[in-house]
Amino acid sequence: MADMKCIGTTVRQKDGSPRVTGQAKYYGDFQFRGMLEARILRSPHPAADIVGIDTTRAEAMDGVHLVMTHENFPKAFRKSVYYVGDLVAAVIAEDDTIAEEALAAIAVEYAPKPFVLDIETAIDPGSPQVFAGEANCHDWEYHAFLSDRDPQTRLFKTKTPAEYNGFGDVEQGFAEADIVVEHKGFKYAYCKSPAMEPRGCTARFDGVKLHVHTHSQGMHDEKYCLAEALGIGSDKVNLVSPFTGSSFGGKNATVLDPNLPSHYLLIASLACLHLHRPVRCAYSREEEMLCGWSRGSLNDVKIGFRKDGTLTSMEFNHWQEVGASGDKYPPKNAMLATGAVLYSRNCEHLRGKIRYVYTNRFASVGWQGYGAPEGIFPVETAMDMAADQMGMDPIELRKKNCMRAGDIDAGWDPLTYKSGYISSSGIHECLDLGAKHLGWKENWRHPSTKTGRIRHGIGVAIFAMGAGRPGPGNSSEAMVKIFPDGTAALVCAVADIGQGQHTVQCQIVAEVLGIPYEKVGLVCADTDSTPFATLVSNSCGTWIQGWATYEAAMDAKNQLLRLAAQKLGVPPQALSVGEKGVHLTADPGKGVTFKEAFGPIGHYGGRHEIIGSYVNDSPHPNCLKDGKKDELYIPKEKGAQFISLDVDTETGMVANVRVTMVQNVGRALNPKIVEGQLLTARHGVEHAVLANECITDKRNGRLMVTNFVDYKPCTALDCTVEPFILEIPGDPTHPFGATACGEGAACPSLAAFSNAIFNATGVRLTETPFTPARILMGLGRITSGKGGKQ
Repeated sequence: MADMKCIGTTVRQKDGSPRVTGQAKYYGDFQFRGMLEARILRSPHPAADIVGIDTTRAEAMDGVHLVMTHENFPKAFRKSVYYVGDLVAAVIAEDDTIAEEALAAIAVEYAPKPFVLDIETAIDPGSPQVFAGEANCHDWEYHAFLSDRDPQTRLFKTKTPAEYNGFGDVEQGFAEADIVVEHKGFKYAYCKSPAMEPRGCTARFDGVKLHVHTHSQGMHDEKYCLAEALGIGSDKVNLVSPFTGSSFGGKNATVLDPNLPSHYLLIASLACLHLHRPVRCAYSREEEMLCGWSRGSLNDVKIGFRKDGTLTSMEFNHWQEVGASGDKYPPKNAMLATGAVLYSRNCEHLRGKIRYVYTNRFASVGWQGYGAPEGIFPVETAMDMAADQMGMDPIELRKKNCMRAGDIDAGWDPLTYKSGYISSSGIHECLDLGAKHLGWKENWRHPSTKTGRIRHGIGVAIFAMGAGRPGPGNSSEAMVKIFPDGTAALVCAVADIGQGQHTVQCQIVAEVLGIPYEKVGLVCADTDSTPFATLVSNSCGTWIQGWATYEAAMDAKNQLLRLAAQKLGVPPQALSVGEKGVHLTADPGKGVTFKEAFGPIGHYGGRHEIIGSYVNDSPHPNCLKDGKKDELYIPKEKGAQFISLDVDTETGMVANVRVTMVQNVGRALNPKIVEGQLLTARHGVEHAVLANECITDKRNGRLMVTNFVDYKPCTALDCTVEPFILEIPGDPTHPFGATACGEGAACPSLAAFSNAIFNATGVRLTETPFTPARILMGLGRITSGKGGKQ
């Protein structure tokens, strides 16, 4: 890989110029003749039945074209509401002002019901049920016990449905442990991804097809769901998404689930098809803040060790709040932090029970980390507790027990395989690099030795994040075209939600074809012109889409070589492709131009373009160890995060925050883009020291933080983030040895902050956010939470 020309270099992003010059068109920028505006009437109650709704006055108003309720559009609206902000009705009108006036004219009679607004209360069997006749707390449906371990491969051969995830005998493990560390009641506050672009779409029907302009993390997935919800064929729907104004993973639209925040798609599309007029449904900032909350979890952790610090057994109990039936899948990723993955090196006994819990709060989604931060916070804080109890360096305890390349991944996705191999790790090296940068050995001191008002602390946490696991839904496709003038185009629907996927995929094409990056164009804006691409989530784009792009480029390249071979009278394998055309590998001066290889152009025949294609129905053959289908390599996003900070013990304020993010990415396909991904570690500051959380009025269920003033996104003024890219070659799961990078930066932050605050003050915080009040309570300076966000 040393002679690569495009991979491993920083190039201008394909969509960078229009983004920074204002030429990029987002869904809100599309204007069509006769376009109508949609506005939504939302519930003022956290739980209620709609017993009467009168739309007569609204329908009679000039400029109102349609009023939608559960009576005439039951696909989009329900007779019951489950949180403040749930859908009641929608008005489609000539402009915003008319629509808002019409909303005020709708008379709704509600029958309020008992409600529950916090996870602790919801878990109690006697609490009000969010959904009548259904318990609030549900066990994960895919719990399984792994057994019958192969003594040579260490892989599990048998997977049996069970009441929990596990292997070994956890009671035996704790009985044999020399030291047991246990803590109950870790709490991760409900929090929000700070996407700048509010949700919304613009729907237009051209008489044949419905075109929906929107943001997207997976256009084809969303198109199929929308078509099914509308009751029309997928051939009649075209999703258009040239640009997305950030997402952090929280804008995945699942139209078929009425409890997920995808209502804009269904409302605008139904109204557009009904009226045969373009309809825009755009959320305000306040409406956006009602959507897409995540985190919200409770955890109990118990870990057993031998005297030398070797981790032998772990028990993990996890409850995750999903609001009014949001995304139920993130809780499974909490298991990544346990002996199933992150500490699989020595863990022989594991029991992990995961649950999701309904409340009458705003629907949750899986955003950055997709459930992994909720598990890493309690486990990595408990590991710090263990290091303190055993008198060990927190870094050395982690190095002794963390996963390494070749260790077992037993992550319990509901897929066909039972366990696999971790394809690469590098956590040891990440810890060493970060420790050296911070002068850990010279500067780390036990909190019992620290005095004075301002106390400095450093903390560390490691992480493992999924990278799109092999199985259903993780296929992806690409086409690569080569043109007679020596340019090429990647035809690919992979979403770029700010992580640079379009650029990196074009770099892969340029590298394979041997042409400059500037000569690779991109077709990506809609579902009509692109093949299927995987949903961009779980940091899977570079891995799953990367193989599709690479193989499609190889297919196109091989076709070109065969054409040139006919002209030159040599076998294709004797040829190479370069910027000017095809030449003999052994004699670069002899060859043909692209145009000459294509043959006559126009009415006289010849090839006008070469189209290469590939479907990566993961896992790719290279992801199988020695080609054995039951011995699978599974890539991971992994690394370490260090927090350095100062705590004022008189006020509880945290200042001078320095985040050092170190990650092994295998191969940085574009170093500047990778750096940008690591900078998202800044989100940890929002939830650690800026006191961000979902604050709900306990009397009525209303959200109290509805904007970016009350819910403050972190900026460069709040902390310093130092990204360190570690490249350890050899990961077999990517054609260029790259591994995932994108969501991991958010995973270890809360644990690293908790550990740093403990190192500064001796106060162990196990509930987020880490407000000054909680720090002062831990120091014994105040005796209640007054003044803190509770």
